[in-house]
Amino acid sequence: MKDTRSHIIRLADELIRSKGYNAFSYADISKELNIKNAAIHYYFPSKSDLGAAVIDHTTERFKETIAAWEALPYETQLHQYTCMHNKTRENRWVCLMGALSPVHDTLSPEMQQKLKEMAESILQWLTGLLEKGKADGSFHFTETPKAKAYCIQSSLLASLLLNKVLQNDVCQVIQQNIQET
Repeated sequence: MKDTRSHIIRLADELIRSKGYNAFSYADISKELNIKNAAIHYYFPSKSDLGAAVIDHTTERFKETIAAWEALPYETQLHQYTCMHNKTRENRWVCLMGALSPVHDTLSPEMQQKLKEMAESILQWLTGLLEKGKADGSFHFTETPKAKAYCIQSSLLASLLLNKVLQNDVCQVIQQNIQET
């Protein structure tokens, strides 16, 4: 049963990133996984429950990923972070934050809170990385680490959105610019 639940979360994540949260339904998932809508409702009584599970899953994966990078040099961690969006770009998707932020006001309060926590988690880690890297001379930027983290995160998010429209190398240009921090 856990396997079915995981497949539902994975597919919902892909649909949110490719079509948008408000543009997919349980029917899309049931058709793709060849299961009944009732099977989805068993695990996720509402679409909001499913959306919250997708955010939780993404947040957990992010925390596992950055934990694996802990021993790496700060520049390498920043490089890895900017490159973690490559698969998303190659699929012509947007990141979860980029997909859910524009429809924030239509999300349930629980999803809004989880999305906020995910954003705060990413920004807290990125700010800490930049603080440490600046302190040891690895990074050279004039902004505060928090302001630089906001710029990096918003640039990556926007680059995926713009890449989806322009279908060019905007993501790669942004990644290279960030890595010159």
